[in-house]
Amino acid sequence: MEGTIMNRKLNVSGFQLLCMIFMFINGTSPPIEIYFLAKQDSWMSLFLGLTVGCLLFLVYIKLYSFFPDVPFTKYIQYILGKYVGKLLALIYILYFIYIGARVLRNFEELMIISLYNASSHISIGILTMIVVIYASYKGIEVFARANEFIFLFIAFLIFIIIGFEIISGLININNLRPVLESGWKPVLKATPILTATPFGEIFTFTMILPYLNKQKKVVKVGITSLLFSGLILTLFSMLNTSIMGASEIERTIYPLLTAVSYINIADFIQRLDTFIVVVSVCNYFVKITIYFYCAVSGAADLFDIKESKKLVYPTSVIMLVCSIWMSKNYVDLRNQASNVVPFLLQIPLQIIIPICLILIVLIKRKLKYPAL
Repeated sequence: MEGTIMNRKLNVSGFQLLCMIFMFINGTSPPIEIYFLAKQDSWMSLFLGLTVGCLLFLVYIKLYSFFPDVPFTKYIQYILGKYVGKLLALIYILYFIYIGARVLRNFEELMIISLYNASSHISIGILTMIVVIYASYKGIEVFARANEFIFLFIAFLIFIIIGFEIISGLININNLRPVLESGWKPVLKATPILTATPFGEIFTFTMILPYLNKQKKVVKVGITSLLFSGLILTLFSMLNTSIMGASEIERTIYPLLTAVSYINIADFIQRLDTFIVVVSVCNYFVKITIYFYCAVSGAADLFDIKESKKLVYPTSVIMLVCSIWMSKNYVDLRNQASNVVPFLLQIPLQIIIPICLILIVLIKRKLKYPAL
């Protein structure tokens, strides 16, 4: 990182922000439990989650408009005062570390299941964190520029994979029927999980928005990238269901990986699940790095540490250890992702508190509070 984040004005272009948001949102697959809840209508839950995510992004933009030059962990102290603000800022820094650790653990599980059966979580985690540390040392600007090339590469692979799924004749639209077999209740029950993960996670960009070089474009860029990434996730959900059917998806660990493994064109083009692993590696890397960057930069600002590089190694160790200890196995990790983390952690921190902060700011401005 470039020393203290406030040493100079960092610059991220609109296209770079779009690329980061796309890669970030697609960094983890939607929780598999949505297929247990909504069955073949899971794509509807994804679409509803995307809609709520766009509305949440407008909430974050409203907060950002009050304090366009500082990250979230800074202006929360302006809103709530020195002591309460610092305490809540610390909670959000721990949130970035914890969710980043969850993403890291998901990546470790994917690598072990798909490629490295004999490897351990700790070895994959260490190698991943070395790359994340290197990216962090290079800084958010260098990372954003590199991410542009990663985005274009991933977009090309996604286009190729979708094309091959269509050409291979695997898609059976009847697997999407009957529509709303059990009514709207299962769809609406799955929506809060998807609102929290992945769409509500765009909250993390409240730490990066102040460094957008053309801040007037933030709504256009943010909503466009969120819609683009959300529609891609929805499309893949429909394709996965069309190829495998809801009942088979429930028995898989990574539906997209399984669906793509079925591609076989003239006994020549096959085993394309390797490409999905490549896409996942890139997406996970971007998502973990963004969480890591936000945690380190927020902590450096909170504790008034001029050289944020000093926090890179301790933060990486904490994130790595947390990824190993947070659950006993993959099943436990999945249960946490759908039944615990969204409701006890993500919804309060991503939705409830930001909305309360807006109300506090509006009330204080109405009363002409001098700090705001």
